[in-house]
Amino acid sequence: MPWLLETIRATVFAPDIKALRLPDWRTLMHTPPSETLNDPEADSTVEAGAFGGQLLTMGLARRPARGPGRADLILAPLHPTAVVPLADPLQERIEPAAIGPFTTSFPQFMELARRWLSTDTNVRRLALACTLWERASNPDDALDIVLHNVPSFKKVGDDRIIDFLIQLNLPRASRINPSISINRFGQWSARNVEIVLPTRNIMWRPPTIRSPRAQADLDISTANDADIPGRQIAEHLEELARMLVEIAEKGHTP
Repeated sequence: MPWLLETIRATVFAPDIKALRLPDWRTLMHTPPSETLNDPEADSTVEAGAFGGQLLTMGLARRPARGPGRADLILAPLHPTAVVPLADPLQERIEPAAIGPFTTSFPQFMELARRWLSTDTNVRRLALACTLWERASNPDDALDIVLHNVPSFKKVGDDRIIDFLIQLNLPRASRINPSISINRFGQWSARNVEIVLPTRNIMWRPPTIRSPRAQADLDISTANDADIPGRQIAEHLEELARMLVEIAEKGHTP
């Protein structure tokens, strides 16, 4: 079963984030946003709207008192749950919503991220982060999926493991600039996600659906102290994308 992409984010940090002249929603999407929030005190702007049936959010914050400015491009499901048909055409189930299969959804997001981050101004840091999950028939099945992708952790004998969560960072030197270290952070978990169904009867506890799954929260980023020349931003963005795909396809290995 392939990974499903729940959310994904591209982030850029720069001493003067406005100097990057990143496109706003109207420039990038050629339509006005559905919602715009401005915070003059924090000098921040958030624009949001529908994109390909999902929710796309663009945020920019100057943050002069807390280090470099930051801009984010985030794609997430438009609704929290989805109805999924089963093999029997008369049956279906409710589960947490996802953008779609990672293999098809990730390239589409990256195409948008490249257009959004088409600047030649130097930046301080780049990051790609996402949440992936895979359906499991039960918690033990979810744990097996996680352990297959995290070979550095081994279960001993018949040990029973519940509520499993492990996080690790296996940094690598950039192939574009070996002086830059790239953090390959992942948090892997086997979990039961509970969906509370709406009910009109306030006297009864709302029914819940448990959805066991294996989950990977991945964050691939350049180190905090790495200045990235504007002419190399596109190359570094592609490098981060390749590392994220590698982990999704081959597991979290050095």
